[in-house]
Amino acid sequence: MPIWIHFEFLWIPPHFGGHPNPPFETMMTLISWQKYGDSPNGEGRTIRWIEFDYDETTREGYARCQFLINTPLPQGWLEPGLLLELTFGNNRILAIGKIVEERNR
Repeated sequence: MPIWIHFEFLWIPPHFGGHPNPPFETMMTLISWQKYGDSPNGEGRTIRWIEFDYDETTREGYARCQFLINTPLPQGWLEPGLLLELTFGNNRILAIGKIVEERNR
């Protein structure tokens, strides 16, 4: 069964090292938890962006993403309020985010 994560995010502008293009459906990024970065389980996990809302003016959005591997996460790692880093490639930070409850579609 797929594992889902829902989060609000701020897309980093390219002049601060972010990507010049906006997010897109089926994009894959590495997700890391700021709180658990030093934990033995703190490694990143790959997610696929399935659905999202994004405002190009504010660079803020909401995403519904699926983990590529269905390995269970440690308890509490999907709790609303936890802060995230979303990276691509050589740890290029694309966005920062915060886990939230699923929104009505």
